[in-house]
Amino acid sequence: MVNQQKNYRSRVGRWVGASVLALGMLIAPTAASAAVDAGDPVYVGSKQGYGGTGVFPIWSETPAVGDPDFWAYCIEHDVSARTQLEGYVGNLDDYLGDNYVTDPAVQGKVLWVLAHSYPALTLEEFGAAAGVPDISRNDAIEATQYAIWRYTDLTFDAAWNWETPDSEAAYWHLVNGANANAGMTPADFEVTATIDAPAAAQTADSLVGPFVVHTSQPTVSVTVDPTVSLVDANGDAIASNAVVDGQELYLDLRGSTAAGSATVSVTATGSSATGKIISVPSSAAPTPTAENHAQTIILVAPSTATTADAATVEWTTTAVAAPSIGTSLVDSADGDRILPWNGGTVIDTVAYQNLTPGTEYTLTGELQNKADGTATGITGSTTFTPETANGTIDVTFTIPTGYAGTTLVAFERLHEGTDTTGESVAVHEDIDDAAQTVTIEQAPAAPLPSIGTSLVDSADGDRILPWNGGTVIDTVAYQNLTPGTEYTLTGELQNKADGTATGITGSTTFTPETANGTIDVTFTIPTGYAGTTLVAFERLHEGTDTTGEPVAVHEDIDDAAQTVTIEQAPTTPTPSTGPKDGLATTGGALPGIAVGAAGTLLALGVLILFAGRARRRTVDAD
Repeated sequence: MVNQQKNYRSRVGRWVGASVLALGMLIAPTAASAAVDAGDPVYVGSKQGYGGTGVFPIWSETPAVGDPDFWAYCIEHDVSARTQLEGYVGNLDDYLGDNYVTDPAVQGKVLWVLAHSYPALTLEEFGAAAGVPDISRNDAIEATQYAIWRYTDLTFDAAWNWETPDSEAAYWHLVNGANANAGMTPADFEVTATIDAPAAAQTADSLVGPFVVHTSQPTVSVTVDPTVSLVDANGDAIASNAVVDGQELYLDLRGSTAAGSATVSVTATGSSATGKIISVPSSAAPTPTAENHAQTIILVAPSTATTADAATVEWTTTAVAAPSIGTSLVDSADGDRILPWNGGTVIDTVAYQNLTPGTEYTLTGELQNKADGTATGITGSTTFTPETANGTIDVTFTIPTGYAGTTLVAFERLHEGTDTTGESVAVHEDIDDAAQTVTIEQAPAAPLPSIGTSLVDSADGDRILPWNGGTVIDTVAYQNLTPGTEYTLTGELQNKADGTATGITGSTTFTPETANGTIDVTFTIPTGYAGTTLVAFERLHEGTDTTGEPVAVHEDIDDAAQTVTIEQAPTTPTPSTGPKDGLATTGGALPGIAVGAAGTLLALGVLILFAGRARRRTVDAD
């Protein structure tokens, strides 16, 4: 390998010395919109660059006129070059040579180098990417040519005769990048941009079209010669520099009655030429063959290259047209076509054509219910005198409450003068026209009545009652009732332990003044519920009939706010039946109470016990 590299370096020196060609004036890459396909002849100009390397200017037509359309690098180092003659475009599969270019992997590396070098990038872009911001044009060309030969004619990195360190640095940027990349294919450079002219006959005073754009690029630009406004099917202006694939375009010829023609051109950035090869004939054979051809070169489109197409349309004149109107109905508040549920104001902008300037007209309209086509009685009108034959005028409609959930369509009629009872001169009544349609939102659902309760002892406001019962008050908070409507609130206490009803009920009938408020229901708890826990269940009915469906219910056995507890009953003393601890009893004494010294003490204890309980009940009652 060492000897091979040494021999190659010697050959490189000879090649460089033998490749010095007379160079014409340097021509910078310029914009091109030409396209070439396999089999097309192209003109190969004189090589530009250093003596040992260079790039060939290519014109798509012969003779070469103006700036070149493309550029090309050599992919056959050992084959002599010929210039200032016609070569023939082909694909990589048409390659006539016998070096490494036939290897798809090598093709991928070469295409990667082309895409990331000059002139596919501007000189500034290439220098910045390569880390050589001030690289010269000849250094950029040399670095690119050596990087291509590195793959087409070698399997190793040769010691090239660098003109400058900048050229060498740029070379290693390209080689290292290509080695780290899986490579590219000709499909990666595919750029398409075409435009189809309208098939139908066209007339003036209309939207002429559609022209249909097709492109592989994200966007393309479109121009018209002579200048005519480009619009969409609705007549709205489009962004002519951001047209997308499949977009339909129209020429806005409304208001013009003259016949004419125009050419619509579409232009995309980039070119599919990069990666195609040019086979050059030798001096001995006018048709290049594998056995007899000059250098084979590979095309690269400059950074300014474009792909373009054009379509021409003609239109005929139109007779004086009858007046016509078209409408666009929107919400006056925000310009959309959706109104709040409770109505609002809509404005119908009516575009008129072919009116007689200086003549008074009256425009009347009425909104229709789209669902059944019936008139709503919502009308609007305006009287005006146009200064020109074509223009716009607004008609206002006020939609009251009561149309929530409906779709309304504006119908318009134009009359000459102020008398609207006679024949109209123009009508626009299309129940399916989206541009004159507005939708009213659904009304919000009314909130349902609801209740919540708080049950307390009426005596002291807590939630604990004496063992022998008492009165409790359930304060019921209600929401979303109808003021002025009579309601009945009923409740029943439930036994929390087993969820059974106690039969202890309460009710009240009331008429709220406001939607939200509170009302009390009283329950009387008799003796017999000592030691139990009770929970209030409440139901709210509209009116006084409580047998039907309630409008609100609050029944939660676990709701602490509607729960009260009844104390345990006091324990009853057990009577004494005879002597205790050897003490005798005497007749006439209270049952169960001993007499004598010990008996006296026992009796006092019993009295103190009863007095203490009585005192506790008095305190609880307070």
